[in-house]
Amino acid sequence: MRSSVAGLVATIALTLAACTSPAPEADRWQPVDLPGAGRVVTLTGADDGLLVGRYDDSAQERASLTVVRPDGSSRPVAMDTRWEWAGREAELLSVSERQGEVVAVGGHRAGAHGNVRWTVWSGDLDEVVEQPQRFEVFGGWDAGGLTGTALSQAGPVILGSWAARSRQGLDVAVWTRDGDRWARPTRPGTPLAATATRQPSPGAVTDLPGGGLLAVGWVTVLGDRIRDEAVLWTAAEPAGPWREVSLPSTGAGTQRPMAVDCAADHCVVAGSSDEDVVLWRVALTDDGLAPARPRTVLPDAVHSPAPTIRTAAGAVDTVAHSEPARGEQPRTTRVVRVEAGAEELPATQLPGRLAAMATDPRGAVVVATTTADRTRTWRRAP
Repeated sequence: MRSSVAGLVATIALTLAACTSPAPEADRWQPVDLPGAGRVVTLTGADDGLLVGRYDDSAQERASLTVVRPDGSSRPVAMDTRWEWAGREAELLSVSERQGEVVAVGGHRAGAHGNVRWTVWSGDLDEVVEQPQRFEVFGGWDAGGLTGTALSQAGPVILGSWAARSRQGLDVAVWTRDGDRWARPTRPGTPLAATATRQPSPGAVTDLPGGGLLAVGWVTVLGDRIRDEAVLWTAAEPAGPWREVSLPSTGAGTQRPMAVDCAADHCVVAGSSDEDVVLWRVALTDDGLAPARPRTVLPDAVHSPAPTIRTAAGAVDTVAHSEPARGEQPRTTRVVRVEAGAEELPATQLPGRLAAMATDPRGAVVVATTTADRTRTWRRAP
């Protein structure tokens, strides 16, 4: 992916604006058929096309990857699965691609305690090979879960959480790869660590266009007034050192960035602010970080402590959020396109739960939604 981090190359530009009520523009989101069996669980923009991850619970090996080229043709990515108790039954959580290299993370909940057995594949757009790890690498008593993966010029990283050495909660954790082995590098005093007064939580991670990594999340500040503050963390290399930068406050008690994506000249961070869906636009410059305010894109939309939010950066940024089912009304996904300077932000409502979103090589945004019986995919031209 995209820009330079020298010192951390990012500037946040923003405006605070309200939205209008959703407008019917579903005709602009065209339904498309993506090849493969099972439901779509991941979408990843790649140089060669769109990398589609699926989960088919009727197959012997349930995870699959397919490259869909811009002309509509497709080919499968061979998945060499080596761990019967994880890889064969895993559902993909996150798939990253950079210049033909691919890293995928998936998991399967099993065992007497119902813990997730995580596994990872590495390879390219022709084949990915599972790299079985000891259970304790990603799981065990101290595990807090995995959030996603990213590929930078310096190598891949997996983002998640792990019990703090201080035993004061969970640290934000990163895993780096050395050959076929994955491990957590330790750096004392890192801003990813939990303390008696702050608890960091990971939201998402991506690579920056010219090198380096950008992770987003929040810090729960413990005191007389407990609150969640939005932050981002940056590093030139997967092992760090990582630097923490506070995102401009919305004034809410709960601010939780959960998605991030980068284009050539900026990144977009999306998350929740109390019951609103908001975004921060981070311009990539050589001048460092300049604070700015977040923009509300979907007011009064968040009715869950763990909402599903995705974003795609481009000439027009896109944010999607799953609405929970209410009464007899089925679950839906609301999608907002955020044009620079636009005051009104109409939302499109698509049927089903939000599963994935990505930008294809031609700049079109593709959204996958899932209902009880099927996956649907939608495409919006740039």
